[in-house]
Amino acid sequence: MNRIFAIGVILAASVIVFAQGSPRVGDEVRYQCFCFGQEWVRATVVAVNGGNIRVRFGNMDNQVVNLPVNSPKLRISGSAASGGGEPGPPDNIQQAFAAEAAPKYRRIVTQFAHFYDPQFNYGGGPARPDEWKAAMDQLAALDAECRSRYRGVRDFQGITYIKPGDIDYRFAAWCDIAAKRTQIEPRGRSLMAKQMVNLGYTDENLNFGFNEPDNPVRMETQELIWDRAKWRAAKLAWLQPKYAEHGAQVPPDALDAVEKRADELKAKVLRDAPNRSYKQPPHHDAAVESFMRGQFAKEYPGAQVLKIGLDYAAWVQRKSLSYVGSDEIFRYYKVNYNSYKRGTALLKVPNRPLCQTQDWVVGRGPKGMVAVAVGGSGTFMRCE
Repeated sequence: MNRIFAIGVILAASVIVFAQGSPRVGDEVRYQCFCFGQEWVRATVVAVNGGNIRVRFGNMDNQVVNLPVNSPKLRISGSAASGGGEPGPPDNIQQAFAAEAAPKYRRIVTQFAHFYDPQFNYGGGPARPDEWKAAMDQLAALDAECRSRYRGVRDFQGITYIKPGDIDYRFAAWCDIAAKRTQIEPRGRSLMAKQMVNLGYTDENLNFGFNEPDNPVRMETQELIWDRAKWRAAKLAWLQPKYAEHGAQVPPDALDAVEKRADELKAKVLRDAPNRSYKQPPHHDAAVESFMRGQFAKEYPGAQVLKIGLDYAAWVQRKSLSYVGSDEIFRYYKVNYNSYKRGTALLKVPNRPLCQTQDWVVGRGPKGMVAVAVGGSGTFMRCE
């Protein structure tokens, strides 16, 4: 039974490390057992063996424990202590802060704790300009109280209060956050803006490339992969005013995650593209093909259309209705007829590896042919 109890208390060891002295048999120490209604209880050293110490904290057979001499569950008091002392009850300033200041400022301190030190849990933060002003005003008020009525307030001690990642009861840190609020604010604004400002369609376009069969790459993603400097300059210019709305600068790592994913997609495309080749569509229409060659040349200057074809020979007619009006009996619509053909083309685009196939759709109206869709994404393959 003694061994089981000893194992249990060792597993409950605190993460807080205190300085220890060199105990001797008979020294009075404090042992953290959470027993007798207390966290720390009086104990007596009954044996010292090298780096281990045996202490008794009661008269029962199981009220004795073996611990390393530097165990965080052991506090050495009196002349044997080299510093630290036992964590006594909260002093008057700590008690006053916990009762009066903590309820008033906990929310704002919880929000700013992660900006102050990433070890603390993320608690959100201000978003709108008025919220930032209110937050800074609150921290200024806390700073004033820390410098006056709560001057010298210390953190509570012991695992009863201090939890990893939690700012609660670390009242000295609360005051430091308030004192350094103007230094913390830019970092907080940047982190909050990063949470709220997305990268437009960049993530969606990357997802498309990863998730669709044969990994077709949209043109924005192609630029991200193969014209990165150009893409980055445009994206940063697009982001700057959006971050400015939050009073923040674009952080240096704002594009890191998507650029890493783009590199992964690039590797996948270059691995698989040489195993694919263009499948020539079964139909041709010289006038339509000539028209679409011109459209691709406009869309991608310098691109070569190596092959092109149509999915079907005849124009497909589609009827649509446009509401005109109504009376007591009828609703009136105008009937519109649209005709279209669709196909694919094998392109060689400048500054892209291999070739790519892209879809297209051409419509026919009263004034002739109209390009309804010209590419937009390409599936990479061999140039044959």
